[in-house]
Amino acid sequence: MFKLHDRSKAKRVRQMERNDSLIKQKIYKYMLTGVMTTIALQLGNVVDAMIVGNLLGSIGNAAVSASMPYTYLLQAATILLASGGAVISAVLLGKHDSANAGKVMGGCLAAGLAYPLIFAAASPALVPAYVRFTGAGGDLAEMIGDFSFVYSVGMPVISLVIMFSYFMNADSHPSWAAGMNITANAVNLVLDFVLVKFTPLGMKGAALSTALGYLAAGLIFIPLYMRSGTRMLRPDIKGLTKMKPLAVQTLKRGLPNLAYLVMTVIAMSIMNRVIIGALGDGYYSAYAVTDNTQNIVQMFLNGISSVIASVAGVLYGEKDYFGMRTVLKRVLKAALTAGAVIMAVFLAVPGAIALLYGYDNAAVMPELLKGLRIFSFSFGFFILNAVSQNYYRTTGQTFLATAGMALELLIFKVPLMIAGMKLFGFSGLFAAIIASELLAFILLNAIRIYMQKTGKVPQKGFMAIPDRRDGEICDLTIKGGDENAVDISGKIIEYCINEDMSERQAKIMGLATEELVANIGRHGYPDTEKKNIDICLSKSDGSFFLRLRDDGVPFDPVSYEPADEQRGEKYIGGLELLKKLAVNISYMRVINLNNTIVEIKTTEGADLNE
Repeated sequence: MFKLHDRSKAKRVRQMERNDSLIKQKIYKYMLTGVMTTIALQLGNVVDAMIVGNLLGSIGNAAVSASMPYTYLLQAATILLASGGAVISAVLLGKHDSANAGKVMGGCLAAGLAYPLIFAAASPALVPAYVRFTGAGGDLAEMIGDFSFVYSVGMPVISLVIMFSYFMNADSHPSWAAGMNITANAVNLVLDFVLVKFTPLGMKGAALSTALGYLAAGLIFIPLYMRSGTRMLRPDIKGLTKMKPLAVQTLKRGLPNLAYLVMTVIAMSIMNRVIIGALGDGYYSAYAVTDNTQNIVQMFLNGISSVIASVAGVLYGEKDYFGMRTVLKRVLKAALTAGAVIMAVFLAVPGAIALLYGYDNAAVMPELLKGLRIFSFSFGFFILNAVSQNYYRTTGQTFLATAGMALELLIFKVPLMIAGMKLFGFSGLFAAIIASELLAFILLNAIRIYMQKTGKVPQKGFMAIPDRRDGEICDLTIKGGDENAVDISGKIIEYCINEDMSERQAKIMGLATEELVANIGRHGYPDTEKKNIDICLSKSDGSFFLRLRDDGVPFDPVSYEPADEQRGEKYIGGLELLKKLAVNISYMRVINLNNTIVEIKTTEGADLNE
């Protein structure tokens, strides 16, 4: 068996335990761009309501809120396909399958564009039917109809841009996704003010500005992305009829988001109708302020938790469970911190929030301020539920993700809000929201624990993944460099022999690892600083898998070959020996990290001395 004799070498090897340096960098990079993207996206909705409320009165803000269920239905296919397709594409890229990832993107774009076109054509009949359903009358009904109709006509453009944004984020271009959404909403807000204030379009102008904003952003960023030489996703619609398994996976991963959207539509539609009928337009306008303020929480939460789909999706494809735990812990910490800050603002200055939306009904204002303060106590539980659902969707636990949404939005929220309103009036609505969020989180975890005990979800713990990677032999982080390359070679040889690999194959694996690490250290980092390289060796289904991950410049350590003068006449490199075995070697750059995966069969291969 291979043994370490040098004490300094043994000390260096002990320092090779896996750390989260590489993953942490990507978490915060994607989190920053994700927050920027969703702030841009949600800020448009938030400021839309503020502009309309201040220019057209609080009834305008109420009309925007009452139109939301219909606009969410318009977005249903977009959210289903974009969220599901982006996750599946990330997982496929993690498996180094860019061809199928491109087919997923192509199919999602085609289907995602067809759906809103159908709605746009049917909008002259659908919009009046929706307005009648709300139970609104007079000016409120007219405003709802104007906003919903124009939004329907512009939805194909909005849908296409949103879908590209999701796939850009999954394809290591989060800054472009952020830039596209920022541009879309910057144009939207400028046009909002101009069209609502200086033209007779009114609510039609508010909806038109949204479509024009997305059109402008798409014309700038989509061509840039399609011409990019670094993108891995290339949309492909050829042979889609033969891609049923990928279509099923895409729909399955997107189903929780679609379910959330549908349940939100149902819950909002019921509550809108009940509150308008029971309390009247004045109280509904106050409720619309609190309903719209939840976008402020979602604005930060969605950006922070987008890391789960974009980063954890890739890690899940690689079965890097250490990395996934790191992602979830940091996402929860950041999201709860943001929620606490927003809650403090709601408690301190609720009047300023009400005034931002142009609410000026003095008779109802005291109850609105009380409601905003009560409502803020639900933010923490709302964040826990949203992060849980996003995480379970990414890891394929569709039932848990969907169950959480059903519990939160329908089973608890609607009945409790109606009961709270009847028992305690306007304030009872918000106390019921706190109870519904808390009860949904408790019951979801009870369901998870029961499913784990009955074997339907076999893993233990909240994350529902193995404590360690299946078949994991070693998981290390080293500094790129020749010295550490030699150390890791010895460690890999030792581990392989301990796992019953033949000594000959173990030595080949060790030599190959040494050469890969040395190549990364010399050529992946042009500067003198040698950064972290993650190395994981595992065994599964009769094969050993070696994964190397680094954050250097795009560089494939497998394809690199030393110059002839470096080789020497008798040069036999570890990679040359490795390629003679029954082995698959792949390289791909995903989430802006170089990822190299080597698979070696446990059966005998070429002679080491060949």
